[in-house]
Amino acid sequence: MAATDASPTDIPIEHPAWARRVFESDSAEPDLDHVQRIGARFLGLGFIGYPIVLPAAIASSGSVTASWWVPLSIVLSVGPGILLIIFSFRPGTSWLGPLALVTWSGFLLSILLWFWAWTGATLTDPGDVAQWMVAFCGMPSMVLMLVHARLGVISLIVSSVASHLSQQLGRFGELTSDLTFEIMWSVVFTSVFLAVVLVATRTGRHLDETREDTYRTAANVAASSAREVEKARFDAIVHDRVIASLLAVEPGRLDERLAAQARSALEELARVPGPGGAEALSRGETLGRIRSAAADLAERFEVQVLGAEAGVDSLRDAGWDRVDYPVEVVEAVIEAMSEALRNVVRHAGPDAECAVIVQLAADALSMAVVDNGNGFDPESVGPGRVGIAVSIRGRMARLLGGRAQVSSREGRGTTVQIGWERP
Repeated sequence: MAATDASPTDIPIEHPAWARRVFESDSAEPDLDHVQRIGARFLGLGFIGYPIVLPAAIASSGSVTASWWVPLSIVLSVGPGILLIIFSFRPGTSWLGPLALVTWSGFLLSILLWFWAWTGATLTDPGDVAQWMVAFCGMPSMVLMLVHARLGVISLIVSSVASHLSQQLGRFGELTSDLTFEIMWSVVFTSVFLAVVLVATRTGRHLDETREDTYRTAANVAASSAREVEKARFDAIVHDRVIASLLAVEPGRLDERLAAQARSALEELARVPGPGGAEALSRGETLGRIRSAAADLAERFEVQVLGAEAGVDSLRDAGWDRVDYPVEVVEAVIEAMSEALRNVVRHAGPDAECAVIVQLAADALSMAVVDNGNGFDPESVGPGRVGIAVSIRGRMARLLGGRAQVSSREGRGTTVQIGWERP
């Protein structure tokens, strides 16, 4: 058998597909969503696991309560845990806030019902547990911490007080001087885990904001590079066309070819912006820039032009290319389109299909970026997510005659409509 130099540490570890599905998430989703989704999944497993590892505590709790309380408390604990796991596989995280409140409400209801179910009896062994849910009174708080830090802290204090009150009554029949210490210990101990959840969510949010800033910076750099390219084109026209035409002029001699060359140079100069001037782009140039910007992001993005089935060359011959658009309009539309396409790359999913449908009318420029990916709830987009609000809607709103609309449903894809009408 041939020898090999590979060591065990050089062999890549392949995780089972089910493990990747349970503990990983779509790499295209925001980092905050990733943290919230995986956190909810782990905490859901915890809610299910506690009744399994605490049978003795559950049995001792049942000895001082009515028979209906123990099974009900298990259902109110395990039920939200199962829902957390199931919902964590759905697109988006709009479900997490309501479900976190349901989780804590179910836990708190179980403890409050204990006081009603308590028979007045006490445990014969003071080391036994009268309230088995006291072992994980911080779990609902960690779920709430994923979406709202202040509510997470408040719920921890309320849950700790209620659970230790019932615990002392079931053990001793009265409240002892140790109650304050037990509550404080529970709050302080669990606060460590709440702090870990808080740091994880803030890190995810910071990474998302940093990514958005990076994309905006890249867009600004690209725009600056485009201006430099236009300036270089202007310099080339002046050198190659204007100066060449002037040098070719001879006194007393009329040259029709030179006159045509001069007219051509002037027409080309008219399409290049001067200091403080405005540039107009033809339909063909506009379409070329749209296709180039889409291709720069991903080759899979298809650009379809309404009314261009006959081909751009044929339409140009028929006068299609004689209409032009202000350069600031074209740039704004393309930048908004690019942001929509970047969202497709990041959020729609690796298998999502996307098309850019463009309509180049005489007095209007419009397009739709359509994908069949994961989709999202537009109402659940947080204030830190500036891509849609600033880079698409805000950019087009600042443009006279511009508009933008984003339509999406979870699991049904997204449509971004971008348009401009000549005032």
